[in-house]
Amino acid sequence: MLSPIEPCASGNGLAMRAAVFAEAASSAWAVQVATVAVAGRLPYCPRAVDVPVLTVPPAGRGEAGRELARLLADPDWRGLLAATDPMPPPARAAPPALAPHVVASCGAAAGTPVLALRSYLAPLGLAVARALGAPWAALDLDDDDEGLARAEGDHAWADAYRRLVGTFAPRFEAVSLASPGDAGALQERHGFPALTVPNAVAIPSSRRTEPRRGAVVLFVANLGYGPNVEAAAVLVREVLPALTARTGRRAEVVLVGDFDPAGPVPGLASDPAVTLTGFVAELGDHYARADVVVAPLASGSGTRIKLLEAFAHQVPVVTTPVGMAGLDVRPGTEVLVADTPDGLAARAADVLGSPSLASALSTAALAYVTRRHARPVVAAEVVDFLRSAQGRAGLRR
Repeated sequence: MLSPIEPCASGNGLAMRAAVFAEAASSAWAVQVATVAVAGRLPYCPRAVDVPVLTVPPAGRGEAGRELARLLADPDWRGLLAATDPMPPPARAAPPALAPHVVASCGAAAGTPVLALRSYLAPLGLAVARALGAPWAALDLDDDDEGLARAEGDHAWADAYRRLVGTFAPRFEAVSLASPGDAGALQERHGFPALTVPNAVAIPSSRRTEPRRGAVVLFVANLGYGPNVEAAAVLVREVLPALTARTGRRAEVVLVGDFDPAGPVPGLASDPAVTLTGFVAELGDHYARADVVVAPLASGSGTRIKLLEAFAHQVPVVTTPVGMAGLDVRPGTEVLVADTPDGLAARAADVLGSPSLASALSTAALAYVTRRHARPVVAAEVVDFLRSAQGRAGLRR
């Protein structure tokens, strides 16, 4: 399994998805994870997966250059690389020329199937599969990278991801995404079938029974990621004042997640009502203190693992239509939804002012996440996805 980040059972959405895939796959196959760390590194990973994980060291320039020359001498690879030039930066950081280095670093045996995570590892994943003579290879795209880039107005990146996915994804026996909407959009855009493997979270064994009576507003996210930075700024600068005006009391906003010390996030903590924690691996205490999760997301793709975690910890959630995208939840039943900062403040005020509403939302959300996104449920879907790739062995072009 090729992953762009070390699999970890907590602390980062992509790392958590990688952990679910690795552990689920290990129930049916002997799995080794090769981490090509192009998606960053966690400050620490207190709950690693129970499978062998190797971080692939950088390859020498001469080694990579010789392999690139070999690939360009192959007409098929020359066509693939020409069709996807220029690739998105994460793909350029893990090019297919690294395949022999990955195989040698892992000691992988010939005939080993390959699973690659994220679109930007598709070229390397295909090259590794070919180097191993893999009977089948699967690709988990997770998010619709093109759709996200397009929504953010970055059309050059969007075009690069369109070329990358349209060229390489059909070369895998099976392709998955986290959201049914993203899977449908990709199938319509490129014409190949895409399956859905939802994101998963652990469901706490204990249940919260005491009503919430405070005004602690929580937002958990990777605060180095643009859409989350924008959401945090909206929460502090627009939702918080509107919430104070509506309730007559000053709420406390807690922002949890890794951030760039030189970026805009530290400035949000100049407000005395705002607490900025940085990266937190174990979030149970923060969810236990929270009265409501407010996620003012205006862009993004896939499904929000942190919303699923809030559901699992029985914290009521207020978010935008973008925030609930990809989740089969009903506004007013499992979650409250608004599309403006004032509307989000109004819905948060409703939760803070009504313990019965908070309880009804959290109860319905817990039932949903247990039924659809609990780790055992999703693990079975991961195995089904990989079995579908195995069943199409040899169909890779």
